[in-house]
Amino acid sequence: MITMTWPQYRRCQCRIGNWIVPLSPTETELLSTLLMRYPNPVTVNELVEIIYPNPDAGPEYPEDQIEQGMRRLARKVGTFRIGNCGRFMGYRLYQIPRDAQFAA
Repeated sequence: MITMTWPQYRRCQCRIGNWIVPLSPTETELLSTLLMRYPNPVTVNELVEIIYPNPDAGPEYPEDQIEQGMRRLARKVGTFRIGNCGRFMGYRLYQIPRDAQFAA
């Protein structure tokens, strides 16, 4: 199970079981948003607004930056934990493997 306390958020890290996982500031914002919305998905547009609140100061293609950030985050926390709900639909956090949810 992924957890993130306030001190871990400030240090850009999360906990998975007994492991502390270092995150970039962008990955920290992405994961904290997914954790706050768990088990519901977060749309790409919402993530763009959170990560790049000032559209004039953001990248030219923020959706692509979100997608790349999610891929990096998924590699760090486990690819089965980040579900893509379609490129423009958003992303969802899974605390257990998706196959295990249906096995019980």
